[in-house]
Amino acid sequence: MKCLFMSLFISVVVANAQNVTVLLDGKPVGTRGALNLESGNGVLETCRDEGAANNRITCEHSYNSAVMATHDSVHNNENYCFSSNGTTQYTCKLPSKAIRAYQAGMTFVLVADATCLTACTLNIDSLGSVSIKKSDGITNPGGALSAREPQWVFYDGRVFRLMGGEAHRPLEEGDREQDARARRFIASMEIMPYGNIVTVETTAGDVHKTTTSNSIGNATIRAATGGLAGQHMWLIIANDQLGAKTITFGEHLKTTGTLTGAPGKTATLQFISDGTVWYEVARSTNL
Repeated sequence: MKCLFMSLFISVVVANAQNVTVLLDGKPVGTRGALNLESGNGVLETCRDEGAANNRITCEHSYNSAVMATHDSVHNNENYCFSSNGTTQYTCKLPSKAIRAYQAGMTFVLVADATCLTACTLNIDSLGSVSIKKSDGITNPGGALSAREPQWVFYDGRVFRLMGGEAHRPLEEGDREQDARARRFIASMEIMPYGNIVTVETTAGDVHKTTTSNSIGNATIRAATGGLAGQHMWLIIANDQLGAKTITFGEHLKTTGTLTGAPGKTATLQFISDGTVWYEVARSTNL
C-alpha cells in the first residue's frame, strides 16, 4: 500500500512539473499542461517538432502580406492611383491591396488621362466618388489638374484636396500671383566630369560646367532629359590650355552646330526647353 501511495505521488509531481505558466506583459494568464498558439489577423504562427534529440518544439512568426503591408510595398507604389477612363470622374484601383474606407489624412499620387477644367471627382477601390478641390478645400480645380501630370491629393475627411499643381490656372489681367520677385536669383551649378560622353543632369541645376582634358580629347555632350517646358539652361565649356577640343551635341540638345574651342578659352551656350528637347538660343565663344 505504501508503494502504491508513493507511485501515485510521483505521478502527480511529474504531471504538475509539465504544466506551463504563461505570462503576458508580466501578468499571469494561467497555468496549463499545454500552450496553444493561434494565428491572428495578419500574424501567422508555424511550429515544428525538432525531435527527441533536440528535445524542443520551435515556433516561428510570420505575416500575411495580403493584410499587413511591408515597408517596401508602402514605399514602392502602395498609394499610386492611375485613372484611365478618359473622363474627369476619375477611378483607380490601388496596386498592392484595396483600402477598406476613406480615412482623413490619406494621401495618394493621382495620375489621370483627362484634364479637369472645371469640377471632377475621384473614386478609389469602388469606395464612392469624392469631389476634388484646390488646397482650400472649396474651389474646383479649374485646370489645375492636368492629364498625365502626377498630383498629390489629400483626403480631409470630406473632399480630396490638391497639394499643389495650380500652375495651369489661367492668368487674369494684373494677376501677378505666379510671378517671382527678388533682389537676386542665383542658379545652382553642376560641375560635370569630362569624358568622351558628357551627360548634363538637367535636374541638378540650371548652370552646368565642364573643363576639357587633353588626354581625353574631343567629346559629345548630351542631356539626360528634355527638361520642362519653358525651362532655361546654360552650359559653360572651358577648353584646356594644351589644344583645341571639338564638342558635338547629342541626345535632347538641338544646337546651331559643333563647337570648336580654343586653348585656354571658354564658351557659353544658353538653351530653352519645350518639354521634349533643348533649343540653343545663344552662344558666346573665345571668352
